[in-house]
Amino acid sequence: MRIFPLFALLIASLAIPASAQTIQSDAPGTSDPSGLKRIEGAFIIGYDQSGFDDMKVPLSTVGYDGPEKSVTIEGPRTRVIYLVPGDRSPLEVIRNYEAELTTLGFETTFTCGGKDCGPASAMSQYLYPREGQLKTRGRITASVFSLPRDDQRYLLATNPETNRTVSIYVAFETFDHFPELHEKTIVLMDVIDGQPLTRRMEFVSAEKMALSLDADGRVSLYGIHFDHDSDALKPESDPTLEEIAKFLGAAPDLRVFVVGHTDMTGGYDYNIALSQRRAKAVVQALTARHGVAADRLDSAGVGPLAPVAENETEAGRALNRRVELVRR
Repeated sequence: MRIFPLFALLIASLAIPASAQTIQSDAPGTSDPSGLKRIEGAFIIGYDQSGFDDMKVPLSTVGYDGPEKSVTIEGPRTRVIYLVPGDRSPLEVIRNYEAELTTLGFETTFTCGGKDCGPASAMSQYLYPREGQLKTRGRITASVFSLPRDDQRYLLATNPETNRTVSIYVAFETFDHFPELHEKTIVLMDVIDGQPLTRRMEFVSAEKMALSLDADGRVSLYGIHFDHDSDALKPESDPTLEEIAKFLGAAPDLRVFVVGHTDMTGGYDYNIALSQRRAKAVVQALTARHGVAADRLDSAGVGPLAPVAENETEAGRALNRRVELVRR
């Protein structure tokens, strides 16, 4: 008969409502990424910072062999996993982040939802692989996305002014081994702060332009800058434009092609058209503002067809985005 009270106590402990096994505070030593807000009612259950890291993110549907298209981003990375109340759907969560990031000047690079992202198990394992699982709250943090529903959302956005990239994956968890996670919405956020890149040959003098054209028949110019996804020249392009005019003034019989180049980001047709518009903008600036005769310049754009570096990293893509002068 003495066993009964113990048995009753055990039954009572098993009957503790799930609400008593919820997480009500952030994991110790964690915080939101600087400048970014969290969803109301969310708590941090995973956190990691690395001084410098690279991360491959999808640009297309993710299958069990990974995505067909992806890009690698480099820089200091902050990873945060949020536990969101289950009544906040992945769609509601991602829409809130989209609005917030747009306000902060971010531009969407890739987004998907539901089965358009691929199977939830494939997408979640690609972004949160077993070898990269966090242990901030022990097995609870390691077990997120164990059984995500296909009601998933993904957003990749970049701020072109700060070179900051944010990757956000949101899914509804159905794994019931840990009541803390069961029927909750999970947010996996990665923030990568790209380092300012040291461009090769940022400024090329008129003398160096002459030497390069004599030796190679062309010269690559990295001092001509445009607004993001635009053919509008930035003011910091003026010193290089002045040097081009100076160089051409010293060689009055020389005629050149002004050729625009892009990286592989975006569609082929779009990049070809963008490179052509940018080359024309340079020609227009040289003729209208620097007095170069129009019959000495022809513009052309080849988009991503003549890379000088790989396109998997921002450093490589920066080298591929350039303007060249080619001897005619």
